[in-house]
Amino acid sequence: MKNSDPKLLDDALVMALARVSLFAGLTRLQLIWLLHSMTRVSVKAGDLFFDEGDQADCLYVFVAGEALIEKKTSTGWTTLATLKPSETFGEMAIVDGLPRSARIRALKDCIALSLKSSHLSSSPEIGVEIFRNIAVLQSKRLRKMNQAEPV
Repeated sequence: MKNSDPKLLDDALVMALARVSLFAGLTRLQLIWLLHSMTRVSVKAGDLFFDEGDQADCLYVFVAGEALIEKKTSTGWTTLATLKPSETFGEMAIVDGLPRSARIRALKDCIALSLKSSHLSSSPEIGVEIFRNIAVLQSKRLRKMNQAEPV
């Protein structure tokens, strides 16, 4: 598209953010604030968004491409999940500030939006809603893992 209108682009991105479960409950104005607080990150196929053990200070919204969440084991790297557009990754860093517990490797060229934890601190209303949604997301993941365990 030639000479794209930045407002149309922003509107499309705001609508995309509205579909992200981590941002459920946020108003349009809050989503606009969030969008302007985020940074676009491009990663080439074969490269990493981050590696296991890296210091962490942001979460990501996966926008385009194909990437794997991988964990180091005694026998090599194990794939935990494949990321799809509108999914988030790296949320644990926002909660605990500990090093990354897995790596994210791009299978194809990828685009994501990153959000630093410091931005959430500057808007408590938005931060509270996102932290609540992170808690829901982590609870669902834990329940899913527990159901997969043999009894």
